[in-house]
Amino acid sequence: MGNLNNICEQILDFFDKHDNFLITAHLSADGDAYGAALSIAYYLNFLSKKYEVVFHDQEKETKYDYLWGFDEIRSYNKNMTQKYDAAVIVDVPSKSRIGDSANLLPIPEYCLKIDHHPVEEHLSDISFVDTSASSTCQLIYEILSRGNIAFEKELATLLLSGIMYDTGRFSFSNTSQRDFEIAANLTGAGASSNQIASHLFFNNSFESLKTVGYGLANMQLRLNGKVCVISLPLELMQNSKRIDTDELSNYSLAIKGVEVGLFVRQFEDNITKVSFRSRGLVDVNKVARNFGGGGHLHAAGCRTKAEPDGLIENILIEIQKQLA
Repeated sequence: MGNLNNICEQILDFFDKHDNFLITAHLSADGDAYGAALSIAYYLNFLSKKYEVVFHDQEKETKYDYLWGFDEIRSYNKNMTQKYDAAVIVDVPSKSRIGDSANLLPIPEYCLKIDHHPVEEHLSDISFVDTSASSTCQLIYEILSRGNIAFEKELATLLLSGIMYDTGRFSFSNTSQRDFEIAANLTGAGASSNQIASHLFFNNSFESLKTVGYGLANMQLRLNGKVCVISLPLELMQNSKRIDTDELSNYSLAIKGVEVGLFVRQFEDNITKVSFRSRGLVDVNKVARNFGGGGHLHAAGCRTKAEPDGLIENILIEIQKQLA
């Protein structure tokens, strides 16, 4: 507890002594990234500090539009010339995973990183990294609960959204007793787990659910039933939003006997994205890092310009090394 108090005080001091902040997160931002970035923005707004939230993503995910500060998020463009006193980097282990908005970062001396992924490179002189935490929002709760801010409904909703997203509604193996304690406090502050779950998990379009059905109908078992591969081709992804098909990542691990699930989809510009899920026998963070990605033992991802079929075969080779 002493070390936790010390790092939280150091971070709160960082917020106090700077005045103009960049806030950014990983590309293809998810629920934890949105919740973490906007909760920092909420706190800086409370302190009357200047800040900008800038993501690499050129389109914001509309299912997060219920979150405080959503409309303030800017997409990076090459004409941005802003200079910032300091930066807060959330939910990302490396500069490459930030994307183009990394071009706006000041030197590490003026950067703060808050994350629950394994460290991949030095991004900041002040870091709060805890790989045992379920989410970056869990860590931000620990920080802000030691500040002088009251937890109103808007802030509580931001943090609970990130925790619920990264724990899969408290069903993933990363869920801890602390998550339930924090969730109790945040619901007590006005956050609604029911409404958050509705926004995050039950707000799909008709066409996208049909696409999910296609993925399930065409999934394959590989490596003697140890790996399930769900793949969506480019023509389907052009007609379906990424946010509405993400649940296929979790379905890929929902079959008895499967140790690793792969959700593969192809986008324009020859980009192939893979989401990895593991029951724990295979470290999918280690696998994903071989293809320019990363994440956790149980969940990871990568994006590459490799063709899907060849990429899948190469991924299976890496998984087989750990299954052998």
